[in-house]
Amino acid sequence: MRNVILFFVINIIVVVGFFAALSMKTPWVGFAVAFGVWLIYLWKTTDH
Repeated sequence: MRNVILFFVINIIVVVGFFAALSMKTPWVGFAVAFGVWLIYLWKTTDH
């Protein structure tokens, strides 16, 4: 259940990052935030 809630919170952050990237002159900062949050989520939730 914790992972599902965390998944939805991560999705909100990622969407905000992508929308911010649409309005920036250099969108790489928004893309870095969005993909970085996804990578951290995947790293924390997978068994390694």
